[in-house]
Amino acid sequence: MKHFMQKWGLLLLTVLTFFFMLGNRSLNEPDEGRYSEIGREMVETGDWLVPHLWYLPHLDKPPMTYWLEAISIKFVGQNEWAVRLPLALAGISGVWATFLLGGAIGGRRVGLWSALILQSSLLYFVMARQLTTDMYLTQFVAWAMYFFWRSRETTKAESGKRKAETFGWQVGGWVMLALAFLTKGPIALAIPAAAFGVLLVYRRKEINCPGRFIAGLAIGLVIFSVIAAPWFLAVFGTVSQSEHFMIFGQAAGHFLGTTIKDRSGNPFYFFAILFVGLMPWTFLLGWLWRREHWRSLDARSKDAWLLLSVWAIFTFVVFSISKAKLPAYILPIFPALAILLAWRLLSGNGGFTGVCRACLICSLSVPVLVPLVIRFAFHVELPSWLWLQTAGMLVILGLVAWRARHWPADRVVGVAVGLTVAGYFLTVSELPRFENGFRGNQTMRPLGVALRENYQPGDAVICWKRLPQGLPFYAGDVIAATNRPYFGGMDLAQMPFRFPGNQERLGDHLLTNDVAMTQMITGERRVWIVAYGRSMEPFQASNHVALRSIRRAGQWELFSNR
Repeated sequence: MKHFMQKWGLLLLTVLTFFFMLGNRSLNEPDEGRYSEIGREMVETGDWLVPHLWYLPHLDKPPMTYWLEAISIKFVGQNEWAVRLPLALAGISGVWATFLLGGAIGGRRVGLWSALILQSSLLYFVMARQLTTDMYLTQFVAWAMYFFWRSRETTKAESGKRKAETFGWQVGGWVMLALAFLTKGPIALAIPAAAFGVLLVYRRKEINCPGRFIAGLAIGLVIFSVIAAPWFLAVFGTVSQSEHFMIFGQAAGHFLGTTIKDRSGNPFYFFAILFVGLMPWTFLLGWLWRREHWRSLDARSKDAWLLLSVWAIFTFVVFSISKAKLPAYILPIFPALAILLAWRLLSGNGGFTGVCRACLICSLSVPVLVPLVIRFAFHVELPSWLWLQTAGMLVILGLVAWRARHWPADRVVGVAVGLTVAGYFLTVSELPRFENGFRGNQTMRPLGVALRENYQPGDAVICWKRLPQGLPFYAGDVIAATNRPYFGGMDLAQMPFRFPGNQERLGDHLLTNDVAMTQMITGERRVWIVAYGRSMEPFQASNHVALRSIRRAGQWELFSNR
């Protein structure tokens, strides 16, 4: 009964963690705007094969994320809650896979604490609410690792029933890998291949039936290909030059930095991301890979520890040497780290109480630091009550730290989980007040609503200097497949213009210079201009152009020539 209550209690907490005020924040630029818009266009156009962004082919990523978004929009509606629903479910799914894998490796308590540590880690919580591909990839990889580990555990059995069970686990693992590949490409294969490959080398003398292993691998690759290959073959046969673009321009280009120039970072970039993203558990990392702990493990535990360690370290190294870097790229290592941390905490040979108290002190760091970041990094004025709240959080931390002087490690960790999640909830409820102050990452909702309310049939829309990726999501019928806007002043090496043929597909809707722009806004037609930064100042200074500012949102502004 106790185990039953723990399992369902964990599930309820996890659901609350990822669904709490899920739709209260508008879509942020650029990622949330882009992914939601691609899903919206799938529903509008009925084209589920080729993803489109602003009605131009967009093949920067495989389609799984876009499909999930489109399905949710189609059946739930076109709103923020709907587009984040699959993301929240993926977050829950990743936690549950980690719970099961941790339990299969280290026992029920390890599984439970793994799930709690994972969902309370800052980067995991944030990315379960920030629409990108990384959370989807993470959950599929976690499930694949769980299925393959269970397959390995049963593979030594000789009974027919156990052999069938082994095959079932293998099929599940390959299905998850195929879905992960349809989410983000080759990295989905690389992570489990490296982790289990190192484990196979480490235990190479114990492989009794290499023929069975090779046969299982061949069958798995067939299953993987049947699921993953059809979409790629269909797109390569439908869209000219898509094969070269996706293989060399995206997969290889991201890694080598030959095509993506705005995501660079030095090789130590992800050390800082890991330090912040794993909060409040970062200080436990120093206790993971110690010789005395390794020596205390039995043979099976060493296998699991090696598997999890390679999973985390290999992924971290690959993205560290890759030229393209974004914080969420290392998210797939978090299930592995959560299990390692939980397992080490419960091993009973670490002397963790002191470092656990450091984690407890960090548990309210988010509601303390986020207001300071908003004020001093984004220069947004804060209401007085928020300063009082920050002071209150510091007082609470001091009191809890004082009370925790004599607590055992597991109680300290439990309180840290509760305070951390409560702090996240508090911050999530307050962020919408400041979403238009986040410079280029604010939402396009205010401009989209203003455009929808003022636009009349026959008007023209121009996007100038930068693509407002989520604008159509909020602009209603103003922007549609049959009513496309004009584009000008933009870097044509950026999406969606960089895909081969997209500039030609735009035709005269691509304004190639300032003269073409001036002719548009001085003509007889009323024109609405969605501009970034101060890019319209040269036109406003001209004696021939009269522009009226309608609405401003962060770095974006809506103008009209009438």
